[in-house]
Amino acid sequence: MKRILFLCPDNSLLSPMAQALARLYAQEDTLTYSAGLNAAEALDPRLASMLGELGLAPRIQAPQSLAEHADLRFDCCVWLGPQPPPSTGLNLDVQWILPDPSGLPDEAYRHFRDRLAERVRNLMNLFETELD
Repeated sequence: MKRILFLCPDNSLLSPMAQALARLYAQEDTLTYSAGLNAAEALDPRLASMLGELGLAPRIQAPQSLAEHADLRFDCCVWLGPQPPPSTGLNLDVQWILPDPSGLPDEAYRHFRDRLAERVRNLMNLFETELD
């Protein structure tokens, strides 16, 4: 089994969205995870509906911190956030500096989701090819 981790500041929006999208494109032998450097109180209120428009759902019910995955080893770690990540002790294979779309109108939020889906699809294609 291959494991990929999507990491963002608080696991409320960016990494759960990327994880849900990755599951759409991942092969059966790939497990996807999401975490935040710290866990937010709750998921972004529009995350479920925006993923639902694509027939997807968040894989987590509540934000999780990186510490909750400390016992796992990942084949690929992806940072998503508005700023470069602080030192985490992880080898971050991919860093996507992205704005937080939570305050955007619905159309801009959808546009962000769709652009992230393209990035995730390309990453998963590369990830599956490199590790096969």
